[in-house]
Amino acid sequence: MINMNQIFKKTGLFLTAFVGVLLSSKAIRAAVLTEPTNAMQDITDTFTSAPRLADGPAGANPFSWGTTKIQANFVRDGHLTGRTDKLIVTSKGTITMQESASAGYTFSNMWNILSADAYSELGAGDKSGTIQGGSKDRIMDISGDTTITVGDHTADMAKNAGKKVWIGNKVQTYHSIRPIKSNYYVTQETYTDVGQITLKPTITGTPAATNPNISGTGTQTGDKISVVVNGTTKETTVKADGTWSLNWGGKLPVQAKMTVTETNAYGDKPGTVEATISGTDLSITSKETAINLMPSDIEGYQNMSDDQVMADLIKRFGITAIDKADNNSSTGIIIGTSDSQFLKNLRQASGGTSVSTPFTATKSGETVAMANPLTVTVGAGMLSFSTMPARSDFAKTMINGQGQIVQRTGDWNVGVTDTRKSGSPWYLSVSESPLTNSETGKELSGYVYYTADGQNETKIGTGSTFIASGQKATGVGDTYKLNDGWTDNKGILLHANSDVTIGSYNGTMDWSLSDAPTK
Repeated sequence: MINMNQIFKKTGLFLTAFVGVLLSSKAIRAAVLTEPTNAMQDITDTFTSAPRLADGPAGANPFSWGTTKIQANFVRDGHLTGRTDKLIVTSKGTITMQESASAGYTFSNMWNILSADAYSELGAGDKSGTIQGGSKDRIMDISGDTTITVGDHTADMAKNAGKKVWIGNKVQTYHSIRPIKSNYYVTQETYTDVGQITLKPTITGTPAATNPNISGTGTQTGDKISVVVNGTTKETTVKADGTWSLNWGGKLPVQAKMTVTETNAYGDKPGTVEATISGTDLSITSKETAINLMPSDIEGYQNMSDDQVMADLIKRFGITAIDKADNNSSTGIIIGTSDSQFLKNLRQASGGTSVSTPFTATKSGETVAMANPLTVTVGAGMLSFSTMPARSDFAKTMINGQGQIVQRTGDWNVGVTDTRKSGSPWYLSVSESPLTNSETGKELSGYVYYTADGQNETKIGTGSTFIASGQKATGVGDTYKLNDGWTDNKGILLHANSDVTIGSYNGTMDWSLSDAPTK
């Protein structure tokens, strides 16, 4: 028999050295491992000879076949991998029958085998041999090559990654003397470790919700990369340059966890890396979908900045925007519109026209738009009273037997608001019913009149009496107040005649506002 310790080198430190190099060197970690191929490689030096009998009859010894060379496919760094499914074992030497010469046994079948450390068969290949002449069938020359195939044990091979496996043999001896009997000798001859590494994928940068392109690096070319987000999985593979990439196909969920796992068919330890998807989760809503503006509003916009106009529209529409990913905060959100011509068109809008736009919310480079546009309709404008007193009074006055002026008291604030276009005219008129004594029903001896300058009087009677006129000025909220500038001798006053009698007198005043002079 051949002393296998002279053929094989001790390599028991393989796993420690291999893993240490992979993890400690940035240069090696940065360079992707090339995926093993189906090409056969000589891995003899990675095995250690330590023949032992795994099974056999009582008193049996291991058969050492003089293994001189071991080749395998899918080799990485000189070692078997969990994907190895073919080995070629070269033997040189002879084996001798262990049964006694008188027992009548002959060699029958032989196999080279690949087995797990706690013996279970992972692969086998038929072995041929030649009986040596003159040995009375007791010596067999087993020199030559044997091909071991893993076959149905591929999954078991991957499960043994990182563990010890053996190259050995199985010998069957046989005799035909009744009762017919066979003996089987199973020898584990030389061992090695199936290479195993821990895969370490990476994710490039921080995944962003608005960027569907995800990338990173892997450990070995061809490895499968699985990306999981909120229960959805998408897969790709590590490319030759060590990178991987995929397009998610749409917006990623904000603040969701992304899990990237690298796996392969070599029995390597899967690697996982996680990241939280950055970005915003914006929502924009409005209380109103349409508002009405007046020509005066549009005129006011001419002298306002774009930001001021937008602020006014946001308030009128009741627009709010929040970031759900930031505790529903509105901080840092800019509300605007995707239509660059919207404000220009709005400033040019005239009565009876409408302008629409989808309003948007923007934060940290992300923009979302309302599902439907909001509409601004510009009306023709309105001429109206802004204020009108429910009661106006003249002061209590002592009768002196002479004609006298009675002053006003209380509320005389008659206001005019005009939201029409600039230059539109307006006219204010009033009529007054006779002032009558509330007890006697007798009319007051005197008259109510209006004077703008304190000299010229215009009596106010039952017919419409012109009081004031004006034109719509440019600006928002243009308002005219009738009693601005009134004094003791200006405005609406009461002239009491010398024969007026004591009493309390009441009447009504009817105000009218028009865009044309009263006839």
